[in-house]
Amino acid sequence: MADHHDPGSPKYVALFLVGGLCTGSGILSLYWSVGWDGGPLNSNFAEVGFTGIDNIALLGMADFGIPLLAAGVLFLVLANAFAWKETKGY
Repeated sequence: MADHHDPGSPKYVALFLVGGLCTGSGILSLYWSVGWDGGPLNSNFAEVGFTGIDNIALLGMADFGIPLLAAGVLFLVLANAFAWKETKGY
């Protein structure tokens, strides 16, 4: 039992924390990354019109949110794989 690393060691905890923060921040930034350049979509239907679906696109926050989400998921998968490998499954 003493020949493998503790899955609660700081390197695993740090990877899980960084992965969780990146994933959460990516999801939150994706919330504001869809809309139109004129302002908040839900309050400007008078300007866009109710058939303004053609104006909806990815905004600048998508350039930040999508890579952040992908990096967070990658950190979480790596942390899980390393912890699984070090503990031999349990």
